[in-house]
Amino acid sequence: MPELPEVENVALALRAHLTGRKLTGLKVGYPGILGQSVAATRRAIVGCTIDGVHRHGKYIIINFTDGRQPDSHLMIHLRMTGQIFILDDYIADKHVHLTFDFDGLTVHYRDIRKFGRLQLVDHAVHPSIIAHVGPDMLEVRFKVWHGRISHRRAPMKALLLDQGIAAGLGNIYVDESLFLAGVHPLAKPQDLSKEKLHDVWRLAKRVLRNSIKHGGTTFMDFKNFHGKPGNFRRKLRVYGRAGEGCSVCGCEIESLRVAGRSSCFCPECQVI
Repeated sequence: MPELPEVENVALALRAHLTGRKLTGLKVGYPGILGQSVAATRRAIVGCTIDGVHRHGKYIIINFTDGRQPDSHLMIHLRMTGQIFILDDYIADKHVHLTFDFDGLTVHYRDIRKFGRLQLVDHAVHPSIIAHVGPDMLEVRFKVWHGRISHRRAPMKALLLDQGIAAGLGNIYVDESLFLAGVHPLAKPQDLSKEKLHDVWRLAKRVLRNSIKHGGTTFMDFKNFHGKPGNFRRKLRVYGRAGEGCSVCGCEIESLRVAGRSSCFCPECQVI
């Protein structure tokens, strides 16, 4: 599933390539991808120009304007296999459900599992439909994040995955952040010092920024705006490496399940 770095790379590309462009056509192959009717979608955005692209956690919100009526805001959630891309001479297959025509520039939305959604929302920044989602992990200040997590009794792995505490961290980046901070996935925040929690917060931001720099992580489906995979996979220290030797101490990396998710960790570097 695309996490914050992957979604940020898509948002950056949309902002760079589409800001100032008018949407002149929209072809819909599978209406179930939309959170409203095809007709309502076309009325809201076709003929309008993109004048802003915002990301919050794993959500992208695109602002469309025509200079007359109130702006329209389209929120995109890629879910598990959603992809947005441009490719010269690309022949759409059965998994391309939306094709946008920006005055001659063709942008495809492809989604094998069909779990993604493109929905009109009320605001361009943190719309009411995602009021349950916490502050963006890259933007949240330590004081706010600490206040949301320090008193909790659940395992750190589960709490970092909780999008209501802070949005954007997924399984890959939680494992990597906890490893760098030397925190076991089953450790509880109420048992950790403020300094150790600060390490988790700081290093989670570092991991996210490094992954954004390398185009995100691709294991199966994620491709960037130009159809290329992310390169952060080669930087991973523990995620997906159960049974291999730790790059720091050489101890065998182990795996357990926390909050229903596989969690990779080093038993020597991350002692509970």
